[in-house]
Amino acid sequence: MPAENKQNERRFDDILKKNLKQHRESIRNDFARELLAKIQKAEQQKALAKVIMQERVLLAACIFLPIAAIAVIFAFPNLIVESSQQTTILHSLLIQLAKASMNHWQLCIYYTMAVAAVIYTVYEMVLAEH
Repeated sequence: MPAENKQNERRFDDILKKNLKQHRESIRNDFARELLAKIQKAEQQKALAKVIMQERVLLAACIFLPIAAIAVIFAFPNLIVESSQQTTILHSLLIQLAKASMNHWQLCIYYTMAVAAVIYTVYEMVLAEH
């Protein structure tokens, strides 16, 4: 990222020098500073617009998803009952799996650490903003 910023600054300086050499009128001393301030303001507005859009999408999801869940519960009550029965079966299977895996707890710890490392790596690559 810092290398990219330096490259962008050099490119901007080169373009500015080229255009200033072609320009015949006198230019204010703070022209470049004002131009950079305008560019930074535009970048900040773009980032702010992105954040606002993310917040709107999140708010819409927080409103829509519970309403959709309630609608599904009222529209398909038999499906909910069947899924709760399957959940109890799954719960008993998970308990049996936990009891069986207690014999191999070291292996479970290694797998847990590997999954945590993968999740952290994916987070750093995709979600974290540097």
